[in-house]
Amino acid sequence: MLALFLSVLCSVCIVFIFKYFARFGVDTFQALIVNYGTCVVVGWLASGRPSLAPLLAGGPWLAAAVALGGLFIGTFYLVALTAQRVGVSAASVANKMSLILPVLFNLLVLRLSQRPYTFINYAGMALALLAILLTALPRRASASAEGAAATPAAGWWLPVLLFVSSGAGDSLLNFASSSLLPDAATRTLFPLVTFGTAGIIGLVLLLSRGMQQPFAAKNLVAGFILGVPNYFSIYFLILALGNFGNDGAFVYPVANVATILLGAVGAGFLFREQLGARGRVGLATAVVALMLISYQEIVAAF
Repeated sequence: MLALFLSVLCSVCIVFIFKYFARFGVDTFQALIVNYGTCVVVGWLASGRPSLAPLLAGGPWLAAAVALGGLFIGTFYLVALTAQRVGVSAASVANKMSLILPVLFNLLVLRLSQRPYTFINYAGMALALLAILLTALPRRASASAEGAAATPAAGWWLPVLLFVSSGAGDSLLNFASSSLLPDAATRTLFPLVTFGTAGIIGLVLLLSRGMQQPFAAKNLVAGFILGVPNYFSIYFLILALGNFGNDGAFVYPVANVATILLGAVGAGFLFREQLGARGRVGLATAVVALMLISYQEIVAAF
């Protein structure tokens, strides 16, 4: 459970860092590229400079890592595109609701659940989705303001594509963790190759568009700061999946809902963000969802 909590904590840190990006005028795409390079370096050093023998040998795990790296950078681009053309709420909801795909993939394809799923667990998952909707959708006032600048009907396919891309990435990570990473060496190199691939793709895209300005110092610093929790969010997520028998139907809902809860509390302290009535109901729903999804673990602990 510690690895899952640390993954959630790192994910919340990433959200807060992005918040500061806007405040300090950081070029997000430049910082993102630096972030992926930082992930590789931090992972390399934190892992004790692992052997590259599995990388040279190749195999299905390497192809999965490269594909996941492409999904990482592609999902981020879709988040930005959806937020710009459709709306921030649509991007947030599509990204978070994508947990449906890895849950279904785990239950119907991988069948790796460590415990029988009962009606209580499924009710918890349904409440988790409701909690995401309640907390991700904007208040009525901001929704109207957002709607004035967005054209949802024209870009309906963007949230759908984001939903699929984000869910496919989580499902691929679950599959790789369960079937393609047989030893510690490949488990160490897998996130490094994933982040390295994302960084290379991002750099190629940046150069192909023509760099309008060189990498500014603040973008380099911001990318480095982002890269540390970004690497460990994936590292601890892979560790958490392994600790729970690669049961993505348990790990992903708990991780998403816990991120919402911790993020909301942290945002209240750091940024004085106030939740409306619907947001408070959403957080209360998230707490109940967590208890229902993990009630077997709670009972076992006591």
